[in-house]
Amino acid sequence: MTRTRTLLAGAALALAVGLGFAWAQTVQQNNLSGNECWNAGQGPGGTSSFLCVNLVRNGSALSLVSGSGAATTTMLPAQSTLFWVGAAPTTWAITLPTPAFDGEVVSIGTDTTLTTMVTVTPATGQTMDGTYTSQTLTAPGGSAEFQFSFGTLKWYRIR
Repeated sequence: MTRTRTLLAGAALALAVGLGFAWAQTVQQNNLSGNECWNAGQGPGGTSSFLCVNLVRNGSALSLVSGSGAATTTMLPAQSTLFWVGAAPTTWAITLPTPAFDGEVVSIGTDTTLTTMVTVTPATGQTMDGTYTSQTLTAPGGSAEFQFSFGTLKWYRIR
C-alpha cells in the first residue's frame, strides 16, 4: 500500500511538473522582420560591424516618417528607405547613415508632394557627389536614391 501511494504521489508530481513546463513555454516568432542584426567580425583582432538581415536578403528597412513643421531625420545604419507619410512638412533635413557599407543604397520617398524642401547631407567624414538641397519629391512614386562608395567615402545620386 505504501509503495502504491509513493508511486501515485511521484506520478502526480511528475505530471504537475510536466504540465508546468508545458504551460510556461513562450511563443516565439518564426519569421524575420528584417530588423534582426548580428555582429560580424573580420577574424581575431579585426574590426567588426553589425550585419542586419535586411542586407543579407537584399531587402530594405522601411522607416515611415511624419510630422509637421521643420522635420529632421538622421538615418541609422540599419535604415535604407525613408518614406514621408501624411501632410507635408515645411522642410525635411535628412542626414545619411554612418557607418555606411560599400554599395549601400538609400532611398527617400513620399506619398505627399514635397516641394522645394528636402535637403540630404552626408554624415561626418563622408561627402556627396553634387548637392541635394531644397529638392522636390512628387507623389506618388517620387523618390531619390543614393549609393555609397567606401573607396571614395562619397554618396552618389543614382536616381
